Amino acid sequence: MNRLLENLSPSRLIRRFKEKDESYTIKFQMPGLSKDDVRITVEDGMLFIRGEHKDEEEGSDDDEFWSAATYGYYSTSLMLPEDVKVEEIKAEMKDGVLHVVIPKDETKKKQIKEVHVASC
Repeated sequence: MNRLLENLSPSRLIRRFKEKDESYTIKFQMPGLSKDDVRITVEDGMLFIRGEHKDEEEGSDDDEFWSAATYGYYSTSLMLPEDVKVEEIKAEMKDGVLHVVIPKDETKKKQIKEVHVASC
C-alpha cells in the first residue's frame, strides 16, 4: 500500500484513497473533463493518468466577431504495489470524478514470517 501512496501528499489523499481486502480505490477530481478526455496507462509498474480538455468557441454579434478558447491539463502517476492485477484495473468517470479500482492479486500477498529471537 505504501508504494501506491508514494506520489501523493497527505493533503491530496483526503477522501480519495480507500483500501479493501480485494482492491484499492482511488478518486480523482477532474472537473470539466469527460471520459473521452482522459487516458490511463500502466507501464513498468506505474499507473499514469492524463487528462486534457480543449474548448474553442466563436461567434458574432451584430458587427462584432469574437472567439474564446479554454485549455486544461491534468497528469499524475502512481507506483503500483506488487500485489495488483494490472490486467483488471478499471476506471469510470462520473460527474467530473474519476474512480479507479485496482484489484489485488491474492496469490501475490506478502508472506510475513516471525523470526524467533533467542537469548544469549
